[in-house]
Order: sequence, then C-alpha cells, then structure tokens
Amino acid sequence: MLANNEPLQGVRLAEVFSLMLRELPWPNLKACIQINAQLAKLSTLGGYRLEPKHRSRFENLVLKEAEKAEFSTTFCNPIFAQWYPVHETLYQALEAYFHSDTYKSYRENLKLDEDAYILPAEKFPEFFKIEDLEKWRILLCFSPLQFSPEQAKQILDESQGNDVLLRRLRDLEENLATLRRENLQQQSENERLKAQIESGAAEMVELRQARRDLQAEASELRNKFDSSQNDNRRLRQQVVETEAMLQTRVSEAAAAVRQEKARIEISLQRMERELNDWRTRYEQQRSEDRELKRVLQETEVQLAKEKSAWQEQGRRIEELHHFADLILQRMDWVVAGRKMNMTPSLQRQFNSVIKKLNYEADMSLTIEGSLPTFWDKLMTLEKGLIDQVSQSNTREVMDGAAEEFWMNLKESFDDVIIGLEARLMLLKLLKEIFYQVVDMKALEDAVIPREKPVKGE
Repeated sequence: MLANNEPLQGVRLAEVFSLMLRELPWPNLKACIQINAQLAKLSTLGGYRLEPKHRSRFENLVLKEAEKAEFSTTFCNPIFAQWYPVHETLYQALEAYFHSDTYKSYRENLKLDEDAYILPAEKFPEFFKIEDLEKWRILLCFSPLQFSPEQAKQILDESQGNDVLLRRLRDLEENLATLRRENLQQQSENERLKAQIESGAAEMVELRQARRDLQAEASELRNKFDSSQNDNRRLRQQVVETEAMLQTRVSEAAAAVRQEKARIEISLQRMERELNDWRTRYEQQRSEDRELKRVLQETEVQLAKEKSAWQEQGRRIEELHHFADLILQRMDWVVAGRKMNMTPSLQRQFNSVIKKLNYEADMSLTIEGSLPTFWDKLMTLEKGLIDQVSQSNTREVMDGAAEEFWMNLKESFDDVIIGLEARLMLLKLLKEIFYQVVDMKALEDAVIPREKPVKGE
C-alpha cells in the first residue's frame, strides 16, 4: 500500500498543494496561518493584515514554506485537516465508511492498526468519481489514506486523460473562489456600514441626552431669572413704599409750615398793636424759623440717603445676575491651593498642564479668558487623540508600520492622562472652594452671604 508520505512518480506536489489552498474558504486559510507562528509572522510582515484582499499573497507564502519543508506531513496535515471537511459529500461518505462495523471487521481481519485507513479494491469504485478527480489527487498526496498501486495509478491516469475536464473544473472553482471572495468583501462592507449605522445611532442618543441636559439647564436658568425678577419687583415695591412714606412726611412738613405761617401772620398783627411784645416774639419767631430750616435740611439729607439706598439696591440686583462671578472673585486661591495637599507627582503634572496660569504681583492665581475657555483647551488634545485612534486603520498604513504609529501616540496618551487628572483636580478644587466659601442655607436669601473668615487669620 502507498501512504501519503511516499514519493509519487509524475505528481507535482506544488500544483496539488496550490489547488488545496485555493479550495480553502478564507476563514479556514486564516486559521491555518494563525496556528503556525512562522506563517503568521511572515504574513503580517510589512504591516499587512489578515484580510481576504491579500489572499493571493498569503497563498504564495504558504506554498513557499511548504516547499521549504518539502511538503512534510507536519506542515501539510493542519492544512489538509481544514480542507477535508469543506467537501462535505466526499467527507461524510468516507467518514461513514471508516467508522462503520463493516470497515471495523475488515481491519480486524487484516490485523490493521486503528489509525489505518484503506479502501478495499471492491469499495474504491463506489467512492471514486471522475468529477472529484482533483479531490482524489489531494487525498492521494496529503491524506492519511493508504492507496494500492492500482488505485494510485487509476487516479493519476485519469488525471492525465482528462485535462480538458480538469481545466474546466479548475476554471469553475476559480470563479467560485472569486465569487466567494467578493461575497466576503461584500459582507465586510455590510459590517462596516452596520458599524457606521450603530455609531450614528449612538451619537444620536448622546445628542438627545445633551439636548435634555441643555433643556434642564435652560429651565433652571429661567427659574433663577424668574426669582431675580421677583426680587426686583419686591425691591421696587419697597422703593415705592419708601417714596410714598417720604412724600407723606414732606406733605406733613409743608402743612406744618403753612400752619406756622398763619400763626406768624396772626402774631404779626398782634405785634403791630403791641410793638414791644412784637420785638420779643419776633426774636422767638426767628429762633423757631431756624429750627424749621434745620428740620427741613435733615429731611432733605434723609431723602438723599433713601435715594442712595434705592440706587444701592439696584446695583445689588445687577450683581445677582453675576452671582457665579462674585463667588469666584471671593475665592482665596492661595489658601485653597495650600489645603489641597498635592503629592509631588501630582503637583508636577498640574504645573505641566496649567501653562496659561501665572502668578500676579499680589501672588493671586488667575486664568486668561473664561473658565470654560481654559477647560476647552484641556480637552483639545483628548479629542485629537480619540480621532487618531478611531482612524488607526488608515493611519497605520500611511505611517508604514503599526508599531511606529502607536509609538508616536504614546506621548499623546500621557498628555491626555495628565489633562484628565488636571480636570479632575480642578473640579475637586472648585467644589472644595465653593462649599467652604458659600453657606448653602444662606443661598435662600436674596443677598450674597458674607465671606467666612479663614482659620488662622
């Protein structure tokens, strides 16, 4: 009997091996490459990915490695094991026979090993079909089946006498392989489109959530504005009431002046009759007149104070619209920085991130521009890194090597991590400062609470 590891005359193993590779579906060929470390290394050399569009390149690499190994069973058996079940009809027919009681009895009669697979002469025509000739050539060269010289000769002779049929079958199989590759590419394109649709749906969910957040924020701002308007109306009502009270007082004072004037006229008529008494009362009247002038001046001063208080209330109303700015202005940045107790590592990271911060002449810490502007600058590098990672498939090819592309991103990852830590630290800092400076119960009042004294001052 002939085993598949014995040399066969007139058989080109490279041609038969190439045929076996072409008949492998892409997932099976990919599995053969991945389980062989040497093949996997050679296939991905130069930045290539295990994708169907590079199949011809991978087939050539596998064929070259098989020729180097002289088509040994160690190299070829894993590939044959992937090819064999693909041809389901032939596979099931042979497996059913070799696991049947008939073959078991035949093997026991010939005292063969359990791993011996032989087709008796009377059974061979039952399985052998001319349309499966190339499959039988692969079985003859690479399978563990043992063939008799007559069976091997029949397979080889049939292959030499049916070249036209073989070429037609080969063309049909190549067309089938092409269609399969196109199908795989179409499936890959469908998966890509599906991923884009899922990404778009996820982005839509995020946008809807952002819209709900903005609506909630707008509602909160409307409530604050309504509250400020109510405070404004209440203060205006107080001013109106104060003005009414002052007007009443002025009217009362004017009435008193008129009454006093009438009394003076009566006194003057009486003084005309009594000259001496008039002089005395005249001096007294002058004294009373001075007192009235003093009262009038005091009244005017009080009125000026009330107007100043009204203007002050108007200014305080304007300040309520900038409540957050007033809170930030009252923060003692130096004291807050001392209370953070940063580790040396965290302090170095913080100093490397807040490059736009600087100490003024009075040692106060300030930020150029608004706080949201500074925050957006910290997020710019993070967004750039995410964009590069999301486009890594394209950028790896542009850079020439995946390793070089990811090594260039290493520093960006470190910078983004530092930025994230800095933003987290700023959030903790603002929270700590806000809840130390502001009394939550005092926020219910219409005025800004006084600043709490710092311990140790």
